[in-house]
Amino acid sequence: MIKGKKGALELSINTIIIIVIGVTLLTLGLVFVQNIFTQTSDLSAKAFEDANRALAALGDNVNEILTVYPETVRIKAGDISGFSALIKNIDENSYSGVIAKVVTSEIASSKGVKCEFQDGSISKNLRSPLIPGAKEIFNVRVRTSKSSIGAFGCEFSLSGGGIEQTTNLIRRDIEIIAS
Repeated sequence: MIKGKKGALELSINTIIIIVIGVTLLTLGLVFVQNIFTQTSDLSAKAFEDANRALAALGDNVNEILTVYPETVRIKAGDISGFSALIKNIDENSYSGVIAKVVTSEIASSKGVKCEFQDGSISKNLRSPLIPGAKEIFNVRVRTSKSSIGAFGCEFSLSGGGIEQTTNLIRRDIEIIAS
């Protein structure tokens, strides 16, 4: 009878050791995944800060209705970066119902590149009415997959509310270089 109790005790200790190791590995895995997400959001936040700082440096010297910075986004395959678009009404007319859109080219989409607003949408309504001198900034993130290597394009444009009838450029092409 003593041998049977010793075997039961060893089985119980082995089970406890396996559970402790499993919980430890699970905890380490969760911490690793959390660090990856934190680093990714830090990269895109830094890109937006840099772009917004550059647009702010322009201040009131903006003489175009649509200014995008940077116009070329360099990104490592599998990372997230972005650019900012400044919309400023330089006309004497107010505009209502203007929509900002970001479109990823077909070639870029097929290679795992995606341009979108920070909330994941591809269109946003501008403040209405957009009175003369009013400004609005939108941050657009660029996501790539590990297979996204090459040069691709996204387009940022404005439409609606009669803004198409201005003589100003209301569309910008953004070059994305993934390496």
